[in-house]
Amino acid sequence: MVSIKNLYLVLYNVIQTIGWSFILFKLSTHLFETQSPVGVWEKVGVLVSIFQYAAVLEIVHSVFGLVKTSAVTTFIQVFSRVACVFLAENVPTTQNHFFLSLMLMSWSITEVIRYSFYALSILKIDSYILGWLRYTTFIILYPTGVTGETGTIWTSLEFVKKTKFMTLAMPNSLNFAFDFHNILICSLGFYVVGLPYLYTYMLGQRKKFIASHKKGSTTNIKKTN
Repeated sequence: MVSIKNLYLVLYNVIQTIGWSFILFKLSTHLFETQSPVGVWEKVGVLVSIFQYAAVLEIVHSVFGLVKTSAVTTFIQVFSRVACVFLAENVPTTQNHFFLSLMLMSWSITEVIRYSFYALSILKIDSYILGWLRYTTFIILYPTGVTGETGTIWTSLEFVKKTKFMTLAMPNSLNFAFDFHNILICSLGFYVVGLPYLYTYMLGQRKKFIASHKKGSTTNIKKTN
């Protein structure tokens, strides 16, 4: 019998799989029909916001031990994506750029594979194909995703600087200054540290996945003999 915790996690992952599948379909259709990134955010922006903000729950899942994933790793992944979605929602210069389309395409493919793999894993259904895709496609999709994310941040800089978006200058009643433009520039350095960390983490996970299935295959062969 499936526990309440697992039932919730399966439901969460299934909903995310459906959501990102629909985003991937609409995104692919738009890019195929128009051959242009113009209008991409208008087409899928609301859906991306809904399902990416919902992913904040994954930090909660990690912190409270509902899943075994590292809370630090989860926070890095979710926070960077939420920040990019926030920029896409509020900075017009990012919305029709190639970098946004690259980012969303990388995310969509990744999430359809990841969430469907997790849902089946919770139900103890072993899908080697999905597992292989989960621990192999990141080799390409992580770099393309990071390129899209950093490019989206880069294309927002001029707008943020000119409009002083999310910027609090001195003097003010709070006696506190906040320069969002400089924060965004500094965040690009975060990727220099974050990508190698996540990439090596996933390479380790891939190694474990392949080793476990090789071990399982060897065991089955021995049993047959």
